[in-house]
Amino acid sequence: MKATQARKIPAFLLYGETGAHGQSADRLLHVETIAARSRVNNWRIRPHLHRNLHQLMLVTRGGGEARTESTVAQFRAPTLIVVPHGTVHAFDFEPDTQGFVASIADDVLREYVQRDREILALFAAPQTLQLAASARPVADLRNAFQLFAREFASHAPGRTAALEGLLILILANVLRLSHTFGGVAGAAAGRAQWLVARFRDQVENRYRDNAALTDYAKALSVSVSRLRAACLKITAHSPMRLVYARVLLEAKRQLLYTNLSISEIAYELGFPDAAYFTRFFSNRAGLSPRAFRRQNPHGL
Repeated sequence: MKATQARKIPAFLLYGETGAHGQSADRLLHVETIAARSRVNNWRIRPHLHRNLHQLMLVTRGGGEARTESTVAQFRAPTLIVVPHGTVHAFDFEPDTQGFVASIADDVLREYVQRDREILALFAAPQTLQLAASARPVADLRNAFQLFAREFASHAPGRTAALEGLLILILANVLRLSHTFGGVAGAAAGRAQWLVARFRDQVENRYRDNAALTDYAKALSVSVSRLRAACLKITAHSPMRLVYARVLLEAKRQLLYTNLSISEIAYELGFPDAAYFTRFFSNRAGLSPRAFRRQNPHGL
């Protein structure tokens, strides 16, 4: 298949954009209303991903459908949606839905993680949290987003410091709301959680390479036993199971959101042939790649 014929998952800085309007992508901090980008696209945001940006979305009015990877969730305001970097996501909003979208560069987030490692758990996986309208943290979060958006649009002295302070306030309120859903681990797991986060970074860069567990441990300067213990403590899964899960996730993405053939996907993921890839996928997904593609008609 020619490259011009193969549809792949679009990767944007912000949806529809490949440049940062004067800001480097690795230092981006951005906020806008849901309507700002959705209205001009008929309230539909097609499947895409951000390689270095995490996103927090607060829906304050309206609703719609959120798709993250192969999961589909209906939502009504107030709703908090967490989209970690590298997550394929799409939205179909009801017309005139209101709310805010904050985009946070991965390196900016990691600065805050150094101060409070629980923040890292917020972005461990995509989340769509239906909130209670009367909850105090919801009102606090809405007010913080409003101030954040107003400050972002201003050019007043102290703007950078104000934005950083408001971002910390937003993350604190998101953390508190996430605790009510039982979604964040306690501080006692901090060191293990940090090691697992670093391991996931390594996996993200190397999952196509068939690297051995000893290779991952060496890159992280820890023993295999320590890495295994941390993964089991935080995720209840072994390190290699996490690697295989990442390979499976990428396979599902390619099947859902591209028109690459099974053989092409197998090649991209480092499998020696399509038959080996089909066995790997079928054993873990419970159905063949072709059957998975037929049953999940999401597309670009």
